[in-house]
Amino acid sequence: MGKKKRGQAVVLDSFLDLMTCMLGVLMLIILLTGVDAAQIKVLIPTPIAHSTDKKPVFVECREEQLFAVPLAELRQLAQAELNKISKEAKGDTAQMLKQLANASAKTEFYQVDLTYALLGQFAIIPVPDAKGYLLQDVAKERATDWYGRILTGLNSEKEMLSFLVRDDSYDVFKRARGLAWARKIEVSYELLDSQAPIKFGLGGSRALAQ
Repeated sequence: MGKKKRGQAVVLDSFLDLMTCMLGVLMLIILLTGVDAAQIKVLIPTPIAHSTDKKPVFVECREEQLFAVPLAELRQLAQAELNKISKEAKGDTAQMLKQLANASAKTEFYQVDLTYALLGQFAIIPVPDAKGYLLQDVAKERATDWYGRILTGLNSEKEMLSFLVRDDSYDVFKRARGLAWARKIEVSYELLDSQAPIKFGLGGSRALAQ
């Protein structure tokens, strides 16, 4: 009897190579997904602007410290300096511009940049190395403490707390906001770059998120 011919063996080398490559790609995708998931930050959407009839009481969050912004006092200082410059310049525009650049109107924590007055704005700049209030333990904050006095002194029916938050001070802002919410005080805020001046409109207004 003649021998039966065996069928040709199926070569699977190429298929196995393909499967190995696919498994390698799949593992890489899984690893990258895990890394991205560990870095995800949850963002809570907020309105761009907050409209209210309440008077804002401004507090700046800077270098993880709190600073009260004495807007009325700074405006008075700026107006007095502008009146002085206008009187001394006697209508000389060049002289007035020179004096505006060198003028000084400041408190312990803020200085007014009078050159912004030419743009119809009121701008203040933090004094370097100024020391503010450290709000570290909200459970220990009392009505007699610095921030506690601000909260106690607010008229919640007519006033609101408006935070100007530097990008290095989110933690202290969240602690301060939490205490304000606990007191049923309306809160708004604006995020600022660490080096940006604080600019107000002619009427002292700012667009703040709630």
